[in-house]
Amino acid sequence: LKRGADSARGDDTGTLKELVASWVNVECHPTTLIRTDDKHHRGFVSDACGRLLCPAEWCWEDPVVRTGIRDRTIAFIVSENSWPLFMYENYKADVKNLELGLMKSRLLIMGFKAIFTSPSSANEVDGEGNGADIIENNRRARKRSDQAKVKTCVASIIGMRKVTPRAIAYAACQIRFALSSINSWRTVDGDFDYQIFWNNIVDFFEDAPGPAARARVNELLEWWTRQVINH
Repeated sequence: LKRGADSARGDDTGTLKELVASWVNVECHPTTLIRTDDKHHRGFVSDACGRLLCPAEWCWEDPVVRTGIRDRTIAFIVSENSWPLFMYENYKADVKNLELGLMKSRLLIMGFKAIFTSPSSANEVDGEGNGADIIENNRRARKRSDQAKVKTCVASIIGMRKVTPRAIAYAACQIRFALSSINSWRTVDGDFDYQIFWNNIVDFFEDAPGPAARARVNELLEWWTRQVINH
């Protein structure tokens, strides 16, 4: 089972290595395009990837922050205990309310769909709405899928009828790794622990403090299911 899981993770890692680079080029318009076949110039070396990996409470555009992160100074250690900007809607965070827009980025949704539905379906992510526009986008995607024979998606194989916190956490870890400059998977990357990061995301959903917070995360999970599962 472990070998099978490692193989599946490796397949997802390889797929997202290329896809995430192309998405960043489209989403962020970097001066120097991110190469799809090489990770050496990703991570904090790249302004585009560095901004997406930067903790939401810091401003990547501040040269003091940027230099501190790149030099790994004690004041700017990037760990798994901060939410990276790539997880936020429009890749922007409100430092006074770090929950606002969290887990709602196009990059995160595209990564999820590439893993659990199909790489081609990731291109169907169109806008951040939650109503008729999503229904229409999914209808069009289904119509295109019906017109061609496609490999059965992971979500169908495992019977995924709704999005789970663990699935979101897995996708986030894969995207974070794809944005980094590390070539081979490792649980700990410098000061960043992927296992704890995964746990933090799951806890955000499953250990919400109080009824109001639980209502917000349940609404967020329903939003996710509308985005990627319900056609």
